[in-house]
Parts: sequence; C-alpha cells; structure tokens
Amino acid sequence: MIDRRASRAIGMRRGVATALVVAVALVGAACGGNRSTAKPSTSSPAVSTAGSGSSASLIDTSNCPPNTDTTGVSGDTITIGTSVAESGTYAPFSAILDGEQAYIDYTNANGGVTVAGKKYKINLVAKDDQYVASQTVNNVNSLLNDNHVFALLDVVGTKNNLAIRNLVNTQCVPDLYAASGATQWGNHQYPWLIGSELVPYPLEVRRFVDYLEQTKPDATIAVLRANDDFGQSYADTLTQMVKGTKLKIVQTQQYDSAGSQVTTQVNSLASTKADVFFLGATLLACPAALTAAQNAGWHPIIYMSGTCVSKVLFSIAGAAANGVFSVTPLLDPAAPVNASNPAMQLYRAQVAKYKPKADLDDGIVGYGWTTGALFVKTLESSPSLTRSAVMETARTLKDVSGVGLEIPAAKWNTSANDWFVGETFQFIKYDANAKHTDPVGSLTNDDGQTAKLTPSELINQ
Repeated sequence: MIDRRASRAIGMRRGVATALVVAVALVGAACGGNRSTAKPSTSSPAVSTAGSGSSASLIDTSNCPPNTDTTGVSGDTITIGTSVAESGTYAPFSAILDGEQAYIDYTNANGGVTVAGKKYKINLVAKDDQYVASQTVNNVNSLLNDNHVFALLDVVGTKNNLAIRNLVNTQCVPDLYAASGATQWGNHQYPWLIGSELVPYPLEVRRFVDYLEQTKPDATIAVLRANDDFGQSYADTLTQMVKGTKLKIVQTQQYDSAGSQVTTQVNSLASTKADVFFLGATLLACPAALTAAQNAGWHPIIYMSGTCVSKVLFSIAGAAANGVFSVTPLLDPAAPVNASNPAMQLYRAQVAKYKPKADLDDGIVGYGWTTGALFVKTLESSPSLTRSAVMETARTLKDVSGVGLEIPAAKWNTSANDWFVGETFQFIKYDANAKHTDPVGSLTNDDGQTAKLTPSELINQ
C-alpha cells in the first residue's frame, strides 16, 4: 500500500503543470503585489523580527507594515472579520456564520477569551460576498481599511481566498482557517493564510480510491466538477490517484460554478454507465447532481465532496442521496449516536440559545461552531495578542483535541513542514431513511501526509 501510494504521489507530479499555468496566471493577475519572504518547507524557519515571543519563527515579518501587529485590538475587544455568501446561489454557506457567531457569543457571555492573562471580548464583522471572488476582495479591503480588523476568520471558498491571499500576506494580516480544503494553503510563500479543519482534497480522494480498490478495483469512473479552482483540485487529484491502478476515468464534465444547473452534464455522464460517480461540486449542485443521476436511471457508487456534508443538502436530494460516500472531520449533529456526547450537547444548547433559527442538525452549522472554537483555542494558546504571535500559534498546533465537534479520537497538528489542520477524519456513508451519516471503517489518520502526497506544482500555485 505504501509503495502504491508513493507511486501515485510521484505520478501526480506529471501532467498537471500545463493545466495549472492558466490558473496561476489568473490568480497572479488578480492578486498583484509582492509576496512575503517566508521560507519554503525544505528550508529552515525564518528568524522573526516582530514581537512574536519566539526567536525562531516560521514567518519573516521584516517586511510587514510598521505598527500594525496589534491592529484590531482596542481595550478589551478583538475585532475580526469574515467574508461569506449570505445571499444568492451560495447563501446556504451563511449557516457557517451562524455556527461561528454562536460560539463567539457563547465565549463572550462567559467572560471572553483569555490571551496572555487578560480577558477579551471578540467582535466579528461579517460581509456578504455571494461567493464572488471580486466581492471578497472588496469586502476584505473594507474590513482592513474601514473596520481595522485584527484577523480574518473562516473566509469561504478556494477562489475567494486565492484572490485575497496576496493582500493579507503583504499586509501581514492572519487569514485564519480558510473554509476550503485546497492544497494551495500549503504554499510557504503565503504564511499568513492557513486552511481550516476541512479535510484536504487529496486526502479525501485517496481515501475513496482506496475504498474502490478494496471493493471494486476495476471500476469505471465518471466525474462532475465545478469549473473553478475548487473543482480542478478534485479532478486533477483523482486523475493522478488512479494512475497505477485498474480504475479508469471514462468521462469528465464541468458545470458553471456560478450556478447549480447540472442535469445536462449528469445525463452525459450517465450515458457512460460508469460504475462510479465522482462529484467534485459544492452546495446546491450536489443535491441537483444526485437527483439528476437518479432521474437518469443511473445508480453508481457515488462519492461527494466533503463540503456538501450537510443535512440540508442531503435532504434536498432525498432518496437520491442514499448510500453516498464522503468524509468529515467532525461528529454528525444529526446522528442519534452522538446525542449524549458532552461536546454535542454544548453545541446544541448554545446554538439554540444564540442562533435559534439555525438548524442544529446541519453539519455546516457544526463546522462553523467548530471553527469558532478552534479560533478561540488558538488565541488562548498564543503567548501574546499580536498578529504575528497568533499566526505563529496557528502554524504550530500540537495535538489539539476536544475542539467544537471534533471527532473525540482525533488530534489536529500543524508544524513547520505541515500546514494542514484537518488530516484526521472519518469516511462516511449517508443513510437517507435515518437522515444521518454513518462511519465506514476506522478513523483515518493522515497527519502530515498532505504535503507528501501532493506535488509541489499543485501546492505552490
């Protein structure tokens, strides 16, 4: 198994550069400016000249704007910001905001967060971007220049965080726990951005490919992917992961990520009669694709992006979602087996208190709650309340457990050579009759594996 996986990783280094050139050029044109001087993963950590409380830092702050390390801290208040779709096609993502705001309200009601011996309240400023990257840029500029935020938290979307990463990197503003499992968050030229507990996409794909090799090693695969960086990450990774196996991709279709119209594409994929339907989509496109497959009389093994693990999205698809596979780093709020878990009881009680209209069974709300908890944990672990110290803390998490709805046996780590949080996760299967997911197999612990499995040209976009 180790040799096969290693051969896949090597194989992934071939054949992707051309496909990525255009994406890199577009991102570079959109971002502009200069990058930070952070050292690559193969180098020794840079020496910090900012007051991070550490003589050896992963982040070189020598080019940061002066006198900005405590921007956003006023008295006993820390102001942070986020940009998320609160309207339009991707409005369901606003459930993330419900969860994280509930955790922040809960924290504030209990005296606030303690950083270096002092209590602070957290003020979260949220702006609607409709999942449009250019609007995310506008929102973040406003958050930095008008609201003077200390940090960003849980900005949603791969393309959205790609569009702002040069800005936050140049201004040395922490972009903490971006809501995306993209591999680009391991690019050491952008040390001020770190991904959240969402499972990195290559680990998702590898876990499913391993499942297929165990259960249907000669399967044919049809792929639906969004026509953006998010969808490309899934499709490229799958293409490389099946190399050296008997698995075969027979057709790939793209859909417009600005909407959720996928019927034509799914009908084309269904005509292949492929054994497997691999769904690299998000939000409403996921249930739409599941329904279209059912209507076409196509009943393949289905894998769906972990970003779509939500009671709301599963419910829209109804019976068409039955048996769908995915992954999650968190407990399922809808599963009765988790009802007695103290962390789940706290989540349900506090979200009901502070966000009474939120759907407590929705995994997207649970994700927001957990990311809020991870942010508070990071602040509490920081030696001082400065941007550089907090960013450094996020980069050096050690065996973090019991955060939000984190799976009890899981531990989250980051380090100089491992910039990915959500590498411990559960492979799951949805039961449409019971209306919750069930674990398949044991917990997957891929701690430290994302960067090893992903070729540098994918990470360093």
